[in-house]
Amino acid sequence: MTLTLPPTKKRLADVGCYMVGISSLPGFETISKLSSNETALGPSPQAIQAAQAAMETAHRYPELGTDALPEALAARFDIDPKRMTFGPGSDEVLLRLISLYSGPGDEVVHSKNAYMQFPIYAMRAGSIPVAADDDDFRHSVDKILAAVTERTKIVIIANPDNPSGTYLPGDEVRRLHGALAEGVLLIIDGAYHEFAAAEAYEDPSTLVHEADNVVMTRSFSKLYSLAGLRLGWCYGPPDVIDLMERVGPSFPVNSAASAAGIAAVEDRAHCERVLAHNGKWIALLTKALTGCGLKVYPSQTNFVLVQFPSASLAEQADENLKAHGIVGRKFALDDFADKLRFTVGLDHEMEAMIEVLDQFMARRSHDSAAQ
Repeated sequence: MTLTLPPTKKRLADVGCYMVGISSLPGFETISKLSSNETALGPSPQAIQAAQAAMETAHRYPELGTDALPEALAARFDIDPKRMTFGPGSDEVLLRLISLYSGPGDEVVHSKNAYMQFPIYAMRAGSIPVAADDDDFRHSVDKILAAVTERTKIVIIANPDNPSGTYLPGDEVRRLHGALAEGVLLIIDGAYHEFAAAEAYEDPSTLVHEADNVVMTRSFSKLYSLAGLRLGWCYGPPDVIDLMERVGPSFPVNSAASAAGIAAVEDRAHCERVLAHNGKWIALLTKALTGCGLKVYPSQTNFVLVQFPSASLAEQADENLKAHGIVGRKFALDDFADKLRFTVGLDHEMEAMIEVLDQFMARRSHDSAAQ
């Protein structure tokens, strides 16, 4: 007997797997992995110690002390601990949100080149993903609003965005929200929130406090370097949080992740080191790669999106980098055919990547001139 999917789920059979970053290359014992937006400096030593200590009671369900993590975040960001809920990564939190507030026949509007899981999560909910055009890989409020219909239940943006690294200023987020009907939920995915340093960027928790239809999601995978422990959270209206918790996993956060998360938030010195390292290399990468003749999208994240003169040149550059043990992210999408994305790595990894790309582009320039 062959099992068949329900009608609202049949489109899922054609969904491709999310492309994770390459972690190894033939012929290399170690590589410079610049493909997955992981934080090169690693977790806080205090977070590592906290996770190790939590393993001593790993045979117990994580039922006690569940207020410690929201209270740590509340103290750090001056927000309400009762308006948070958690999950095994912000991806799970996003999927739960979209499944709760949309369903068959409903539409979920997103920018077409934003986080690539958004349309998949909409289809998981049985909803219809609607891709709004953008402005050169930047969210366009006008184009998002033009895609909104009476069937729209959710508008979701990643701000700052992935894979582009671009961001939407606070006044534009507010313009977007202000044009939505009260029954439409605005989800702001803030996985890279802590890296955003632009003056016009606004902490989405401010809008959450002012509105009943705004939710922000956040991650411990980026600044806090806990990607392997899978810990994410969201902040929203009390009724949304209440429903999220009632339909969520029995134990959404494991003991080691919770303990490490608390310690990571409290270790501000380590956070400042990560931010300083990231800020230094975003600036240096942008300057160096622009000097190679490449277009670098302004980034408010821990990575840069780089556009090459052609798709074939991007492909050649990717292969050339791999030949030197350096792995960036090449997306198998037409709009990204001429682009590569590079995460900020360690100093020596950044220096090597710049040198390899500089030499590659110089050779191409010389070859073109000789023809």
